[in-house]
Amino acid sequence: MASTFAGFSRELLDFFTELEQTNNKAWFDQQRERYQRVMLEPAKSFVMAMQPALATLAPGLHAEPRVGGSILRVARDTRFSKDKTPYKAHLDMMFWEGAGSSKQAPSFFVRIAPRRLTIGAGVHGFTPEQIERYRQAVADEASGEALRDAIRVVSARGFQLNEPHYKRVPRGFAADHRNAALLRHNGLYAWRSDDVPEALFGPGAVAYCQQMFSASRPIQAWLVATLS
Repeated sequence: MASTFAGFSRELLDFFTELEQTNNKAWFDQQRERYQRVMLEPAKSFVMAMQPALATLAPGLHAEPRVGGSILRVARDTRFSKDKTPYKAHLDMMFWEGAGSSKQAPSFFVRIAPRRLTIGAGVHGFTPEQIERYRQAVADEASGEALRDAIRVVSARGFQLNEPHYKRVPRGFAADHRNAALLRHNGLYAWRSDDVPEALFGPGAVAYCQQMFSASRPIQAWLVATLS
């Protein structure tokens, strides 16, 4: 029987606003019950309810209702980050396609922050093997054209592409290649950020995200075909 989801509580946004303003362990420890009630348990229910919706997009999408699965940890890894605040003032969820971890495989992603909902599809950082496959596909005339087509489609639907990471085209590729900008990426994803929609707070949350995932599907499908 399919799981249903009644929507997130508006208190979730209040929780993130207070966490953003305070952001220390003492405060968070005092708010553990609230964290479980307004963020973690609803997130698990949302992920479970997304499972049949995702199956309509692709049969290999993973929706795991646990922290470390589709629900990313709220505690920040500060070891290699300039941001030393201990917690993220947002909820990140990912639904990945194919083998590998959620951070390595092409994924649909959702971020609920105090004032914005960010949603999209792609890979935030390629592995060394993935980046080689990606570059060869981008440089190829047919698959490079297919990627440009996918970008045009999702751009018309309100999504934007992440900026190139490298300043120069990688060695072995012409600096004036028609896909030079795409060759400078170390990850590729399409995303859009909007005011948090009313749908998120009711039973339409799953359908809203499914629609957005479907809109960004061309980028996801190209990456799955290229990196698998």
